[in-house]
This record gives sequence, structure tokens and C-alpha cells, in this order.
Amino acid sequence: MVAAVGQRPASAPVRVDSREGGFRAVFPEAPHYEAKRETTLLGALHTRSWEVDHGALLLRVERHDLPALALRILAPESVLARAERGLLADLAARAVESEAAPWGRHPGRRLRYEPGDRPGEREEARIVLAGRRLYVVFARGAGKLAEEAQRFAASVEITGD
Repeated sequence: MVAAVGQRPASAPVRVDSREGGFRAVFPEAPHYEAKRETTLLGALHTRSWEVDHGALLLRVERHDLPALALRILAPESVLARAERGLLADLAARAVESEAAPWGRHPGRRLRYEPGDRPGEREEARIVLAGRRLYVVFARGAGKLAEEAQRFAASVEITGD
């Protein structure tokens, strides 16, 4: 079956309860999983991501295991601020709205912005620090897919720290 422009292929929702990822979420279909490791000046950074991407619909949970030294040197708000600046720079974001948005007992930020590669569209991201884990949750849905993006964002729960 071929989806119409601005729509995604029809499929059944998939509940992801990732012990490894430390989160739960309902994706509209099975997400693509990716893991990578980078070496930084402060130690190894392990990143895992779960993603559904159909152009107009982008749903993603990223989990970054931060080096212990980074959290000894930087306060939680500094970690969140650096993550926010890096994310917005990577996306060439414009018209940025940013606010403190704790997620349960974890400090966090909520961002709304226009991504540089999609003029006129709005995207939302949440950045949350839970122990040594930095979570980034993306939800983008243009037009008829906006509701689906909102449902996904509301379904995400952080279960580990």
C-alpha cells in the first residue's frame, strides 16, 4: 500500500517498554533502533535511539549515557543548557521557544522551534536529565499527522535513571 503525500503507511501501534532504554512509549509502528559510541574529552558517550521517520512524521526517543566525569564537572542545568544549544545548532533551528519543564522528579527543558530544513513547520523536543542519562524526545507531525505526534509525545514515560 502506498501512503498519500503527508501521510504515513497504515500500521498498528507498537508499545515499546525498553528496559535497556529506560522508557516506555507508543509508536505508530515498530521503531528503527540504533546504537553508537563516541569518545569525548570527558569519556565515552553511549547513544541509543528509537525512531519512526516518514518525512512529515518524525518520532524519536534518544538516550545518551553521559560520562560520569561530565556530571561531576557540570551542574544539571548546565548539562541541559549545553544539550539544548547543541540540538538547536544541529537542527539550524529558528523561532525558538524554550522553557523549563521537569519530567516527574527529573529536570528538563521543552523546546518548540522551526527546523532549518523545514521552513514554516514547528517541531517539539523535550530534553530530560535522569541520573547519568540524558533523554531527548522528538515529535514532529505536519498537517493531519500533528495529532499523532502529540499522542506519541504524551505516551513517553521515563522509567529509569
